[in-house]
This record gives sequence, C-alpha cells and structure tokens, in this order.
Amino acid sequence: MQTSTEQLTRCSTITLAEETVENLNNVTVSRTEKIMSVCRKTLRWIYMVDLVLAITMSVLLAILEFNVVPSQRIGFFCNDPKISFKFTGDTISMGLLIGFSVSIPLAVIWIAEYVCYPADSYENASCYGSRSRQIWQWYRHYFAGLATLTLVCEIMKVLIGEPRPHFLDTCKPREAANCTDEYVSSYTCTNTEFSNWFINDSYKSFPSGHSAFSVYMSIFLVWYLQNRLPNRTLFLKPWLQCLMGVWAVVCSMTRVGDHRHHWWDVLAGDVLGLMFGLFVVVVSCRHFYLEAADVAATRTLNEPLENGQIGGYNVQRKQSTKKLLSNPTVADVSEGREMKDVTTWRE
Repeated sequence: MQTSTEQLTRCSTITLAEETVENLNNVTVSRTEKIMSVCRKTLRWIYMVDLVLAITMSVLLAILEFNVVPSQRIGFFCNDPKISFKFTGDTISMGLLIGFSVSIPLAVIWIAEYVCYPADSYENASCYGSRSRQIWQWYRHYFAGLATLTLVCEIMKVLIGEPRPHFLDTCKPREAANCTDEYVSSYTCTNTEFSNWFINDSYKSFPSGHSAFSVYMSIFLVWYLQNRLPNRTLFLKPWLQCLMGVWAVVCSMTRVGDHRHHWWDVLAGDVLGLMFGLFVVVVSCRHFYLEAADVAATRTLNEPLENGQIGGYNVQRKQSTKKLLSNPTVADVSEGREMKDVTTWRE
C-alpha cells in the first residue's frame, strides 16, 4: 500500500509539473507572438521613415549640386596667383572616388567575414543572428555616414562659395579683364568652353570632398581590419591598413597637385572625414565587436516590461519546474492539500 501511495504521489507530481511546463510554453509562445507582431509593425514604420529620409536627402543633394538654389560667391582680387592656375584635369576622378567609396568597404567586409569566421559563430555572438545581416548592418551604418558626409560637404560648398585655384581660367569673369589689384565682389562668368555645371563648380572649393570621402573610408576600414581580421599572418593586416592610409593620402595630395583645391580645403576635408569616421565606428558600429551587440541585446531583453521581466521571468519559472521534478516533496499549497488527502486515505 505504501509503494502504491508513493507511485500515486509521484505521478500526480509529474502530471502537475507537465501541466506547469505546458502552461509556461503556452505563455511564452503567446508573449513571443505578441512581441514579434509589434516588431514587424515597428520595422515597417522604420523602413518607411528610412525611405522618406533617403528620398529627401537625394532631392536636397540634387538641388544643391545643380544650382537650383543660388549659391554664395566670395569675391576675389584681380591677378591673384592662388586662383590663376590652369585647369589640367583630375588625377582621381569623381566617378572613381564614388565607385571605390561605395564598393571597397562592402567587398572587404564580405570577404573577411566569409573567410575568417564560420556561419554558426554569429548565432550567439551577434544580436542579428546571421552573417549576412551583420555584414549589412555594418555597411548600412557606413553608407548612411557617407551620404550624410556628402550632404554636409555640399552644403558647406554652397554656403561659402570659395573660388578654386583654376577659377580665373575656368570662369573668365568679365570684371577681371581690365583690372589689376582691385577686389571684385560680384562677377559674371563668360567662358563658353565648359558646361554651366563645371563653371558653377569653379567657386565651390571649400571643403575638399575627395579628401573627406577618402579619409572617411580609410578610418572605417582600418578600424574594421584591426578588430575583425585575425592575426594569422605577420604582415597582411598592417599591409592592408597601410594601403587604406595611402589611398587617403593620395586622394588628398592630388587635389592640391591638380590645382583643384587649396591646402586649407584639403585639411578641412580630412578633418570632416576623420570626425565622421570616428563617429560611425565608435557609436554606430561599436568598434565592430559582436559581444557588445550581444550584451546590449541581453540587457534590452532583461529590462522590465509592464509587471515582469522577459528574461528573468522565464528563467525563474524554468528553475521552479526543475526543482519540482527533482524534489517531489517541494510543492505549493494545492499540492499540500492533495498529499493530505492521500495520507488520510491510506490510514
């Protein structure tokens, strides 16, 4: 009789534990479904906001680039040697700069992540859960910073309106034909050999966009290679980082050598690229550490939600279930009443 009573007690305890686990699973699934539905709606709004911002930025850039809005013009001194150089072209064209700035970071990140890290290493270390999502997240931050840097440089060019070193050769202002050392505050360009866009671009020297873009890309990739490329070889990482630095130096120096910018324009562009690069790497990409993203996600999940905690609630209930299965004598008030009834029946 005592053996059957113990079996009955254990069966009732196990049945109660199974029901508790099933209820916990149902509660967890319902909570997860609610959270996922909220996340889907939030993501839709985020995508819509991003799309609107991207269209607005593109329209604003087009307005500034094609001189729809009249830009500021700084005057000049006749026969000023700093703006009397001949236009000889660009060593690094704008198309080459944009192509490198857009494609090289994506190629470097993609190759490094696929070659150096297995696919399952992103499941627990990254809050995005997969390699492709993590790569896209880093590149998305980079591209957003690049677009913002482009807009800032274009706004500064329009607001300042500084003549380029080849300004007199490109613009051929009418007011500079018969003057010697006078200062000309307003002028009219008379050159018909170039397009209107190129003539208007002759008084948009400050700051240097080439310098800003090249330094921005170099800072981003040097930091990425330092924290994500393993030290399996002695010279590969430093060689790639030096290559990125050389690209920034060449882009900056050729702008002065081609007489497309003054030295202070290049210096201002380098400072802008450095500031934007540091901001994107430190704030947006978090030094490219996956553990930082995982810790942030864990803290977010453990934050209080209404009357309980998501993470702590589930852990606490699972621990209670394990204790109930391992030690049948531990029970709540309802279990105590059932045990009392069974004991009375045996007597």
